[in-house]
Amino acid sequence: MNNFLFSLNVVAPLFVLMATGYVIRKIRFMNEDFFSQLNKLVFRFCLPLMLFQDIRSSYVGDFSSTKLIFSALIGTFIVILLSFIIVPLLIKRKGSRGSIIQAVYRSNFLIYGLPLAQGMYNSDAVAKVSMLMCIMIPFYNVAAVIILSIFSETGKQKVSVRSILYEIVTNPLILGCFFGLLAGMMQLQLPKFIDIPLVQFAGTAAPLALFVMGGEFHFSSLRNNIVPVILSTVARLVVVPVIALIIFIYMGFRNVDLAVLLSIFATPAAMASYIMAKNMGNDGELSGEIVVLSTASSCVTIFFIIYFLRTWGFL
Repeated sequence: MNNFLFSLNVVAPLFVLMATGYVIRKIRFMNEDFFSQLNKLVFRFCLPLMLFQDIRSSYVGDFSSTKLIFSALIGTFIVILLSFIIVPLLIKRKGSRGSIIQAVYRSNFLIYGLPLAQGMYNSDAVAKVSMLMCIMIPFYNVAAVIILSIFSETGKQKVSVRSILYEIVTNPLILGCFFGLLAGMMQLQLPKFIDIPLVQFAGTAAPLALFVMGGEFHFSSLRNNIVPVILSTVARLVVVPVIALIIFIYMGFRNVDLAVLLSIFATPAAMASYIMAKNMGNDGELSGEIVVLSTASSCVTIFFIIYFLRTWGFL
């Protein structure tokens, strides 16, 4: 019973935040334009601030957890490689291939993973998640630029060092990581009149992002491409986390480290995958549908993953 309550207390707050946004839109208290503008605020302002603040405040210059770092990177790279081989064999449309590959490897580590790990292990998890954000978020974005350029249907996107660098230097999340890391290395201390509102804005990022997710959730968007959407969601939420976590447990990961890896490999497809797919000539509609279904389904799949890992003594 304790394990059930533990799992419920970790997942339920995330679900409640999303459900609140959905209900607010359904009763027309706020309209689509409101959530669209709030989405921009969250992704261009609040989330970069959260990254900056979390990394700055938790930075200790300790990247000694090389086993954790390389496991996350190599694990994600293997998912990309296998998707690159399997997806083109199953999907004919070029733009759909890029969207599916990105959705399968690119988890919602930032919005969903951070509060998930924090819910399990509090500040112990936040320090390690913040450390991995410095590495995984740039890696996610660079990989996405290459993949979406290869499968672009517009013919305008080309894989080049210049295009990759442009995406890096203009990505708000990467900028948040970079300046947070820089501030942490410099041990930057801000005056209170700046630091207090910074902390307050950063604190709104994760709950607001989940609220927006719920507000932009449309069951009707699942009518198209139902088979690839379901298969991609199963791959993202079941196949990838089950195989990855079995390997990580065999490698000796437990407790906080395993929770951090869970927050990377078991969370739903990232909302940023929809934005990038749409802007780079891939199937944006398909990406959005995968984000919708994987986000809704993750409340169930993550609950059971945490419950069983807790029951078996790994968390």
